[in-house]
Amino acid sequence: MVVTLRQIAKKRNITYRAVKKRRDTEAWVSEGKRLVNHKKAEVFHINSLPDDLRELFSNCSNHELGLEAEIYSRAPEWARKKADKYLSVLRATEGLRGSALKQFIAEWNMRHPEFRTSYPRVLEARKAYREQGISGLLARYGRSAGKSIVFDEWFRYFKTAYLMEGAPSLRSCWLRALGYAKELDSDITVSSFPSPITFLRRLEREVPKASIFMARHGREAWNRKYGTYIDRDYTNLRPGECLVSDHAQVDVAVLLPNGKVSFPWITAWRDFKYGKWLGWLHHTEAPNSDHVFQSFYYAVRRYGLPTDVYIDNGKDYRCRDFAGGRKSHRVSVDDSKAVSMLGLLNITPRFSLPRNAQAKAIERDFLRNKEWFSKHMPGYRGGHVKERPEKLNSEIKTGKILRWDEYQALMDSFISDVLNRMPVNGKVHKGMSPDELWDREHREARMASPDALKLFCMRTSRALTIGRNGIRDGEMGVTYWGEWMSGMKGRKAYLRRDIREYQEAWVFSTRDDEYLGKAYIAERAAALARTPVEKAQLKALLTEKRLIEKATKAYTRVKDAPSPSEALSHMKAGVRLLNGDYEPDSDARVIKLSNTEMDRTIRKDRRMEREGAYDLGSIKPPEKEEKPIYLYETDMEMDRERGKEDD
Repeated sequence: MVVTLRQIAKKRNITYRAVKKRRDTEAWVSEGKRLVNHKKAEVFHINSLPDDLRELFSNCSNHELGLEAEIYSRAPEWARKKADKYLSVLRATEGLRGSALKQFIAEWNMRHPEFRTSYPRVLEARKAYREQGISGLLARYGRSAGKSIVFDEWFRYFKTAYLMEGAPSLRSCWLRALGYAKELDSDITVSSFPSPITFLRRLEREVPKASIFMARHGREAWNRKYGTYIDRDYTNLRPGECLVSDHAQVDVAVLLPNGKVSFPWITAWRDFKYGKWLGWLHHTEAPNSDHVFQSFYYAVRRYGLPTDVYIDNGKDYRCRDFAGGRKSHRVSVDDSKAVSMLGLLNITPRFSLPRNAQAKAIERDFLRNKEWFSKHMPGYRGGHVKERPEKLNSEIKTGKILRWDEYQALMDSFISDVLNRMPVNGKVHKGMSPDELWDREHREARMASPDALKLFCMRTSRALTIGRNGIRDGEMGVTYWGEWMSGMKGRKAYLRRDIREYQEAWVFSTRDDEYLGKAYIAERAAALARTPVEKAQLKALLTEKRLIEKATKAYTRVKDAPSPSEALSHMKAGVRLLNGDYEPDSDARVIKLSNTEMDRTIRKDRRMEREGAYDLGSIKPPEKEEKPIYLYETDMEMDRERGKEDD
């Protein structure tokens, strides 16, 4: 440690001249002159000073070191890091100046890239340490924390404008706040007004980031990014006990057999716990209930029936025949069993919340399909317009996209050999693939007979009427007929059938869901039966018609019909039973004779007939007045004038 003469004078509380005189008398050893407080001054090392002065500065140094140690220990870690850096630099550069110091700093930065510094910063650190000690080297970040030059009234207006759904830009909200401040104070200028980032810093300091995001982007976006989630416990689930399903459109262009280009859909069922895809269906049409049925049939035909299904809230899954439908978005089990195949299979449907993709893990599988399959295929179009590759149009025009059969084969292979066999590092799989975990824990499956399963997985038609030729399905344009229908015409029924095999259908009564029988698509006869096949077909249809006629007559055939007299006698007996023992009175008295207009006309006619005085004038046809015929209109006018004169 070195000291100057003025520092010695200050410590001993004597004049500078007295200290200088003692220096000359005792011949103190000088360390030369150094720059102290922007002035050059002679310095002396304390060890070279007399004992009284050395003891004085030693006690003072120990006291100062104790204070600095306490200040250093109380400082936060991020503040001490800066002090550690510059203490190391100052010790290493002690006594260096000018070019030597610059050269050392360059070598220091190469050896210690984590403690890089510069020549001006070293000089500033020396001065701060000399004047303030360790406090001058500690980092002082955040000294102005909590302070802002944004007035509260300005900030409230800016906050209202910025925290608006639709996420208005920072600049536009700042401009509104500037105009508002100008109304309050006409002396406000742009240069004196806080910058947009100043407003934003105060907002982010006072309002949580999650709250800002919700106010600007809505609750659904906030829920996807900041909302808490429920950690599920899967330990009690067995393989195949609960299935989850959803639709997704694959972002790969496919060439259909008819020459059109389509982006196909996939409807899939996966195990809720194990993540194994059990059944799926490729289709080009928009998702509907038919695809749900068929994919469900594929899943349970091989792996057995589940006890619960976790499905979307979409209309396809809430259709009447699949889940029985539901009317509201409640997290509850749907108890409607009307024409519900899940109810018939004793499966409990559980519906996810609307627009809540996090609830179904199959949504993450669709993302893997996009990243691992779609992006590696020709004709990839991206999830939205910003992701669309520029080469998409050229691939479609040049025919480099996949054909429909190629796409189905590749996607099937990807699901079976990649998605189901990819190791998963999660709390359930722990590095095992869905196939491996399924095989390890699978014990038994609740299977249904193929016929019963196929029946349950049919599509339910709307209520139809059994007509003259059977049940006409206008949606399909076909007519179903079964011989048993001849005695049930006019009855209401609905159909269950395979979505790909409409040739046969199972008919159920709409009144009580009673099974009525099996029906097949009715054959049609040729307009002119020319070939032997057409003639045989027509003959079979005529034979069937005669059989129906005989069956209809059989219902009304009576062996012993009563004679007409017996029938009338039976009717009379029935009337007597209805009227009891009542017999009409044949000697009824005449109380008053009716004298109507017709009676008077008849009496007059009889009198005239006796007297021979019939008046035939009343029946003479009236004479018709002859009207003159005029050749010219002037003749008619002249005749009309003469008639007026005669009058």
